Amino acid sequence: MKKKLFIPLMLLILFSACADEDGITYSVKDVSARVTGFSNSKTGAGAQLTINGSQLLDAQRIFIGNERVLARNFVSKTDSEITINVPTTVALGVNRVLVVFSGSERAFSEIEVVPLQAVSSFTPYSATAGETVTLFGVNFDLVTAVKLGDVSATITSQSPTLLKFTMPTGAPTGKITLIGAAGNTNSADNLTSCAASPGILDCPVGLNLNTGFEVGSGDNFDNWSKYNGGTYMVQTSVPSEVFRGARALKVVRDGTLASGEWRIQLASDLVATEANVSYTVYMWAKASVAGGSLRVSTAPDAKYTGNQNVTTQWQRLAFTFSPAGGNAIATTETRVVLDFNGNNAAVTTFYIDDVKLIKN
Repeated sequence: MKKKLFIPLMLLILFSACADEDGITYSVKDVSARVTGFSNSKTGAGAQLTINGSQLLDAQRIFIGNERVLARNFVSKTDSEITINVPTTVALGVNRVLVVFSGSERAFSEIEVVPLQAVSSFTPYSATAGETVTLFGVNFDLVTAVKLGDVSATITSQSPTLLKFTMPTGAPTGKITLIGAAGNTNSADNLTSCAASPGILDCPVGLNLNTGFEVGSGDNFDNWSKYNGGTYMVQTSVPSEVFRGARALKVVRDGTLASGEWRIQLASDLVATEANVSYTVYMWAKASVAGGSLRVSTAPDAKYTGNQNVTTQWQRLAFTFSPAGGNAIATTETRVVLDFNGNNAAVTTFYIDDVKLIKN
């Protein structure tokens, strides 16, 4: 009697446990034939993944490894396709894919999860056909193609953290799409096509390099040198302190320096210029507290613009060197020098981004 009672009781306990566990492969109806494949042979955390098959409309939820996507969070669902966003917490490696249908029906498959390419920033933010666009991010070695809309771009150099491509003819304004074996990803910001949006101020190419301060390590910026007051100038990646991209210049002015705009200076590398031609330096700037001012000068011929006040909201400032203004550049090679100690007694912090020297 004990043996007869013991076996049914264990089966009842086992069946109950299976009914509560979506991942158990026994005591369910295996309908794995409904899943015929995936949109990509591999996937990555955060990528969109499409499951192909048949009779998929009744799917209630999908597991990738231990991570669950509920039906209400599916991107789309038809009888032959379900598209989901792969959970960002999914583990790398080969993961089981479990499609849970109503009742006891379950479909089983597996897919490899690999690191996914991601754009943190790029420069410039507007480009003409033939201009080089530089992307910063991670896992760019996985990228096989770059597109702007339906237009393909030519990749000119590629490493895990930096990718360069040539702006293609006919490209629209929009997100930059990176295509890889694990799926496609888009930049958060739009790249403006100057051909599609002529006349906007962002489109003229800056003569200086690293205009957005994106390239550099720590508190240093490639193609820029700290001439004076270097400890007052640092990088910031705080979103509210960056006009666009991932990094900006932060100038912490504490009011302890003596007068003289030159006491805090950041200078660009030398660029080719023409004597007695009009040039303008544009920049985006804001301050933590109103009342501070800054200017732009040049080296080696030491021409100056007037100081301009910086408000607490992002604004585009313009500093012009021209024969009409009596401060025309007189040399064939010039450095743009940003002078931050105007109105030196004003205690404030400047945030500076997208500094461009443009020939008028």
